[in-house]
Amino acid sequence: MFRWRPKHEPVWDPAVAEVEALLDAAARRHPAGEWEGRARHALSICACISLECASTWIIVDTEDGVGWRRVPHGAPADKQQLAPFDAGGHADPADVLAWLRGAAPDPWGSFGSGSGHPEVVEALQRWFVAD
Repeated sequence: MFRWRPKHEPVWDPAVAEVEALLDAAARRHPAGEWEGRARHALSICACISLECASTWIIVDTEDGVGWRRVPHGAPADKQQLAPFDAGGHADPADVLAWLRGAAPDPWGSFGSGSGHPEVVEALQRWFVAD
């Protein structure tokens, strides 16, 4: 018998909401302002090392502060260079959360991988753990 499959929303890893809450809080405390063309560091994190639906975050900083955005699920991440120093990679959301809290030196964890300018991860992390 033929029947329609029920539609369902993507299931997000529970750490995704916590990561985005920390990103929002830091951006409110230290707003980057309009960062297009002013970003110093840019980090692209594909949170695909998860059993759930993956997010991709782009995190940047300027002289003034930090900003971020989520790349919509299924959309390609920005391929243009957003800042003079950039890095990116694949991570588990729980590892990104540990990095934002200052409990890990990078967001890649033991299963992820990252590449790019090594100072980007450290420069951006300071916006989250400094307060």
